[in-house]
Amino acid sequence: MTTATAPKEWLLDEENELRIEIDFGTKVKLRLVTGTAEVFGTELAQKIDYEFSGRKIAVFTWHGCKLLVTGHCSVEYIANETPMVSYLNMHLALEQRRLLATQNKGQGPRVLIVGPNDVGKTSLSKMLLSYALRQSRQPTYVDLDCSEGSITMPGCLTATPLTEMIDAEEGFGSSATSAPTAGSAVMPLAYYFGFPSPKDNVKLYNLLVSRLAHSVNRRLEEDETARSSGIIIDTNGLIDSTGYEVIAHCIKAFAVDVIVVLGHERLYSDMTRLHKKAGVAVIKLAKSGGVVERDPAFRRHTQNQKIREYFYGTSKNELAPYSTMINYHDMEILRVGEGSLAPSSALPIGEDRKVSETHVVKVEPGEHLLHSVLAVSNADKMTEPEILETNLAGFVYISEIHDARKKMTVLSPCPGRIPKKFWWLGSLKWAED
Repeated sequence: MTTATAPKEWLLDEENELRIEIDFGTKVKLRLVTGTAEVFGTELAQKIDYEFSGRKIAVFTWHGCKLLVTGHCSVEYIANETPMVSYLNMHLALEQRRLLATQNKGQGPRVLIVGPNDVGKTSLSKMLLSYALRQSRQPTYVDLDCSEGSITMPGCLTATPLTEMIDAEEGFGSSATSAPTAGSAVMPLAYYFGFPSPKDNVKLYNLLVSRLAHSVNRRLEEDETARSSGIIIDTNGLIDSTGYEVIAHCIKAFAVDVIVVLGHERLYSDMTRLHKKAGVAVIKLAKSGGVVERDPAFRRHTQNQKIREYFYGTSKNELAPYSTMINYHDMEILRVGEGSLAPSSALPIGEDRKVSETHVVKVEPGEHLLHSVLAVSNADKMTEPEILETNLAGFVYISEIHDARKKMTVLSPCPGRIPKKFWWLGSLKWAED
C-alpha cells in the first residue's frame, strides 16, 4: 500500500515540461520542490501541494526544477520539445503593442485565437492572459466557445475583466458564483446561447456576439488600463463554412487586429487570404504535442463538473445551494426558435427562416423540464429583441417537478426568492449526483 501512494520524483531540465493526465474521480497532488515551474502561465509556489482531478495539464519550467507527484496519473511523461518559446515570443509581441497603447492612451491588442477542436486554444488563451497579468496588465478574456464554459456554464458567451492571476488548480476560477466569496474579481458578463455549437443557431450566435462586443467596447472606453491591456478571444473549433462566417463576424464585432491560428496550415492560409488586407495581423503557431483529442465522454464529464461547481463550489471553496419550491405561474420559461425548425420547403410563402431563429417562444412547464439547467435573465420585460440581448443574473437547476400541484423544486446558488421571472431553456441537462 505504501508504494502505491508514495510520491514520484521528476527532474526537469530547462525548457522541458511534465505532461500528466488525470481521470475524473482521481485526485493527484503536485509539489514544486526546487526551481521554478508554471501551469499554463501561472507560476507554482515552492513546497505547496496543488491538487488536480479530471484534468490534462502541462507543468513547464524555463530553468529546470524538481517536482513530486502523488497519486495515480493515467498518463505522465517529460517532453523536451515544446512550442513554449514561440508562445512567449507571441506574448512579447503583444506586450510591445500594450506599451505603445499605454503611451498613446490607445487600444491594446485584440487577439482572436482560432483553430480546430482540441488544438489547445483555451490553454494558449490562459498562457497569454497569465503572462499579461504577471506584467500588471488587466486584459479582458472573451470566451466564445459555447460547448464547455471556461468561466461559467456551458452554453454561454462571456467577457471577463481579469485583474488577478489565474488559479493553477482551477483555471479561470470555480465559477462566477464562487468568485465574490473567494475575493476574486472574476465576474463575467454572460449572455445565454443555450446550444453546444454556433451551427445550432447561427443568427442568434452572431446577435449575441455583437451584443457582447458592444458591452466590451463600452467598458474599454471607460477603463484606460483595461483598454491598453487588450482582449484575448477564445473561439469554438468550427472551421467549416459556418465557422468562417462566425469568425468573420467576430473579427468585425470586436475590431480584431491579431488572428492567431493554432495548429492548422489551411486555416492559416485562408485567414491570411481573407483578412490580412483589412490590416489584421495573422500569426501561425504550432500546437503543443501534449494536446490530445478529448472523447465525448470526457467532454460530458467536463460539462457536468462545471455545472456541479456552479452550485456546490470546489474542494477549496465549497458552496451550499438552496432548494426552493416555485409555482408554475411565478416564472416564464422561454426558448429561442422553434423546438424543431421546419424545412425551408414547409415554410409559408414569403416567410424567412431567419425570423424564427431569433423568435422567442414560451415553454409550458412540465415533466420535460426535469434535470434542466435554466439561465435566469436580467430582463424585466419580454420584448424582442431586447430580451435576447439582456445579460444573465445566474442559473437554476430543476431537481423535481410536481405537475399535479403546478410547482417545481429549484436548486439556486443563493437563498430567498429568485429575483427575475424570465428563465431561458437551452439544451443543457444535468443529473445531480
